[in-house]
Amino acid sequence: MLDSEDDLEVVGEASDGAEALKLVESTMPDVVLIDVIMPNKDGIEATKEIKELFPKVGVVVLSGHDERQFIFDALKAGASGYLLKTAELDEVIATVKSVARGEAKLDPALASQVLTEFQTYQRAEVSEVYQPLTPREKEILQLMSDGLPNKTIAARLNISERTVTTHVANIYSKLHVNNRVSAIQEAMRRRILDLQ
Repeated sequence: MLDSEDDLEVVGEASDGAEALKLVESTMPDVVLIDVIMPNKDGIEATKEIKELFPKVGVVVLSGHDERQFIFDALKAGASGYLLKTAELDEVIATVKSVARGEAKLDPALASQVLTEFQTYQRAEVSEVYQPLTPREKEILQLMSDGLPNKTIAARLNISERTVTTHVANIYSKLHVNNRVSAIQEAMRRRILDLQ
């Protein structure tokens, strides 16, 4: 369908991310249209490598997945566009042409998700400035990252389990999370702790 456009030429097709990377190297296209889920090397990893090796090549992800994690991972990897497979052909064509001109394009159905996430991220960054973790909270978070339950943390720090529970609640509040795994991930993202 893309090849039927007068001003578009399909210079290659690949069945997986590793093959796509080789094709980009040999054909040097203006734009790569890639899926997220593929064998051998997924679309996110392939996008990241394409952008590292060939930064001028635009990447548009065309996927059946509208989960936030896929979208953000693709954008972080360097994709300039993300469309759902439900997109009309003219929208796909317009996005490919936009990205070829150096613009970015996002499926309208996904734009609000990205905007909401960005605003949440901005609020978290601001709150981090005004609500840093105390040394004790950092200490408890470190022990949480080691997989220790509250009771063990309490014994190790010589404080009551109730005090640990209060500190954990404060950590959750300051990091804008509601469970241990999210707290540890957020601490790593913000570089609050050097968690291994």
